[in-house]
Amino acid sequence: MHTIQINDDCYRVPESWDELTEKQLSYLVNLTQSDIPIEELKVHMMLYCLNAHVCRYRDIYRHQVKISIGTPGNKIPFRTLKKKYLLLPEEVNRLAELFDFLLICEKDTEMKYHVHPELTVNPYRAFFCRFRKFRGPEDGLLDIRFEQFMHLQHYLDAMNQDPEQINHALACLWYTSKTFNINRLEKDASILSHLPHRVKMIMYWYIIGSLAYLANGFPRIFSGNGKSNGRVFDSQMRLLDSLAQSDMTKKPEIKKGFLIDALYTMDESLRKQQELNENMQNK
Repeated sequence: MHTIQINDDCYRVPESWDELTEKQLSYLVNLTQSDIPIEELKVHMMLYCLNAHVCRYRDIYRHQVKISIGTPGNKIPFRTLKKKYLLLPEEVNRLAELFDFLLICEKDTEMKYHVHPELTVNPYRAFFCRFRKFRGPEDGLLDIRFEQFMHLQHYLDAMNQDPEQINHALACLWYTSKTFNINRLEKDASILSHLPHRVKMIMYWYIIGSLAYLANGFPRIFSGNGKSNGRVFDSQMRLLDSLAQSDMTKKPEIKKGFLIDALYTMDESLRKQQELNENMQNK
C-alpha cells in the first residue's frame, strides 16, 4: 500500500491491482464504462480509495481545491470523522498519478486509454448465483487443470467474435460441481449469464491478470514465437499431443492434471532444447 501524507495526516491507498478491494474494483468498472478522460478517471479513483470528496467551490479557496476525507472513529467504530484539506490542483494530480498502474495510454489511436489488469487475487472464491453455489480457482490460477486451460483459451478467443462467450469462459473456472466437469459447462454458463456486468468484468480482469502472471513466470512457453494457424483449439490439441508424446493413453491423465505441472514440464523441455541448439551452434 502507498502511504501518503497530507499536512500532518497519513493515509494509505492501493499501489497494485491485488490491493484493490472488491468495492474498489466495482467502482473502477463503473468508471471505465463512462466516457471520461484518463486524468479525471484517476482522480475519481483516488478520491474513492481515500473515502473523500471535493467540497463545494467557494471564492475563498482561490486556486485551491478543498477535499474532505472520511476516517473511522477510534471510539465509535460506526462514526466517520471528516477532515478537510486545501490542495493545489497540481497536488491533486500528483496523488492521482499513484493510480497510473490501472491504465495504459493509447498513442496514435482513437482510444485514449485501456485498462491494464494485473489482478491475480480471486475476489470471488465462492458465491451463489440463482441459488447454486459456484467454486472458483485459487489466486493466480495455480490450481486449475490443463483441461480447464484448454477450454478457457478457446472461449477467450471466441469472445473476439461474440462477447457473450464470456459466460462460457467464466464457466471454465467457476463451476457448481465438486470438480470441473466439461459436461456441465453449458448449464453453468447459462446460470452465470445472470451475474451483474460488473462482476463478470472483475472476473475477466482476474483471468487476464492471472494469465499474464503465468506468462511472466514461464517466458519460454508464452513468448509467442511459435507459428499459429489462428485456430486456438487446434493449437491446444497439438500442445496436448506434445505433452503426451503422441500417446493417446496419456492424454486423459494430462488433461486432468494441474496446469502448473504441465507448464513446468514444457518449460524444462524447451530449456533442454535451447541448450541443445546452443551447443550445436558452438560446434
